[in-house]
Amino acid sequence: MSMTTSEVLSALFAMPEASSGDDMAAFLKRHGPPPEGEEGEDPFRRIMRVATRSERRGTASIAGHQAAIRRLFPATPPDAICAFCISEDRGPHPKYIATSLVDGSTGLRLNGTKRWGSVAPDADLLYVAASIGRDGDRNDLRMIALPADRTGVTFDLDPYVGYGPEIRIADIAFDDVQVQPSEVMQGDAYLSYIKPFRLIEDVYNTVGTQIGMFRLGTEHGWEDEQLETLVALISQAAAVSSTDMASPEAILLLTAYLRSSGSSRSGALSEVCSVSRSEHARPAAKPHGLSCGHRVGQGAFRLHLRVAPEHSARAQQFFWLSLWRPLLCRVALGDL
Repeated sequence: MSMTTSEVLSALFAMPEASSGDDMAAFLKRHGPPPEGEEGEDPFRRIMRVATRSERRGTASIAGHQAAIRRLFPATPPDAICAFCISEDRGPHPKYIATSLVDGSTGLRLNGTKRWGSVAPDADLLYVAASIGRDGDRNDLRMIALPADRTGVTFDLDPYVGYGPEIRIADIAFDDVQVQPSEVMQGDAYLSYIKPFRLIEDVYNTVGTQIGMFRLGTEHGWEDEQLETLVALISQAAAVSSTDMASPEAILLLTAYLRSSGSSRSGALSEVCSVSRSEHARPAAKPHGLSCGHRVGQGAFRLHLRVAPEHSARAQQFFWLSLWRPLLCRVALGDL
């Protein structure tokens, strides 16, 4: 059941004590699962529960990432940390996915390599896009729910040592990995999972960041006008989440929310959310641009320095950890 506006406000202003001292995996294991008897909860409730307990930008953001996966895969175990594995050497476009799933004499076998596996080194479950063949120019893709400890799965963290330490990223190799038929999702992986994930994650990652900003603001005495803007954006994100996030009218609402989150016309946060990319260096190897959520993360850095410079260390955590993720802000909404 979707969260009402009253429930969102109650969760924000009842802000629980921040969970400190845990690494990301321990934090998600502790706060990710719903309370007993509330299995199958709405993904937005999960974001609120996890992000309101975060004192770091990385864990606030990853709350949205994990909730986005669960919106698409509601059967995901509540305590599982998951990675969404799409990108390869030439990026995430479906025509460039070469990882293959072949049905042979020994059953289904998975072979290939994925790049930019965000949280993959800490994951229990990997959602992997693989090709089962081509029909002319069309790459026929399936999504596989694969245990991360399956024989033949290996992780290479070396290319991403500069992107940690909180959110770990890895390349993932699949060497003749056995796949059970029940682990293969039905339907075209691009239309059913990859395409909708882009927008869902944009919204959920952005609102996770905003919840983290709200915690910072309430802890360090930000002006009421700035907190009001964050409350409005978080409430709007909850409204977006209550839609199918796919119909034309839902996309209009979703786009309005992301524009409000990242636009220079976002009221009290206009100064901080309109940060130009050129003002901040970002890793040269990052293949995609910054999403609205990343700009808000940068804004948190700038706003926090302006309002509470004595707490700049945590603000810098929010800023630097907002630069890492390669999956958001695609070249265009209609094409990866």
